[in-house]
Amino acid sequence: MPEDEPGPIAEVPFDPILPSVRRWAVLKREAEKISAERDRLRDTITRAVIERGYHDHKGSQYLDLPMEIEGLTRIKRERRVAVTADAEIAEEITRSKGEAVYARAFPSVPTLDTEELYVLLQEGVLSETELDSIFVKRESYAFKGLA
Repeated sequence: MPEDEPGPIAEVPFDPILPSVRRWAVLKREAEKISAERDRLRDTITRAVIERGYHDHKGSQYLDLPMEIEGLTRIKRERRVAVTADAEIAEEITRSKGEAVYARAFPSVPTLDTEELYVLLQEGVLSETELDSIFVKRESYAFKGLA
């Protein structure tokens, strides 16, 4: 056979998992595209609700649609309020009220120092067996397709 001619095509054995892997890969790629498009559309619609919509007594915003689309007659941009504590301000205020008030608002919480456990092992206070019982291995798997 001359060198410039291709050789015989090697037969690849069929694995029954291949169609499932192909379909999974295609669906994964399509889902990523759909998700990105959905997010772009949501952002466009949100701008329209902000610019042209109206508010209710709770601060949510609405945009009435001129016709029903897939069962929808209006879009709602729901207002949600989360209350969080500002730890720095709380510390400043409670410290100004005295150490007893501060201690009540900021109780001492024991935390595990894993580095110190190894020091205790080196000092002979903890045994290897005890350390092995403290550090528990938890196994998990991530499902990924690789190129």
